[in-house]
Amino acid sequence: MFKNAIKNNILFILIILLLGYVIFTTNNIKTDVGLYNQKIDSIQHTVDSATEVNKQADIKLSKIDTNISVINNEINRVEKNITIIKNQTNEKINSVDKFSHVELEQFFSNRYK
Repeated sequence: MFKNAIKNNILFILIILLLGYVIFTTNNIKTDVGLYNQKIDSIQHTVDSATEVNKQADIKLSKIDTNISVINNEINRVEKNITIIKNQTNEKINSVDKFSHVELEQFFSNRYK
């Protein structure tokens, strides 16, 4: 029983010494908060710059989208005109097939006057 008491006391003293060691050695560890704040500010500046570049890119992209819409509308208008011209040409070609000899002569003579 006496041996258990001595073992417990030695264990208790070791725990107290270990605890004291940990407390006093970790007290010397200091963090440079200012340095971390500088790094945070630097990173925030980089993020702000990237955000501004992204906004400028969004504005340019919006302008390009508008230009694409205008060009697409113009293409659609030209395609409609081409379709109309093709239909008119086909009508004339088909009508020429139905002309008699006299009408064909008249058609070509009037065309090149």
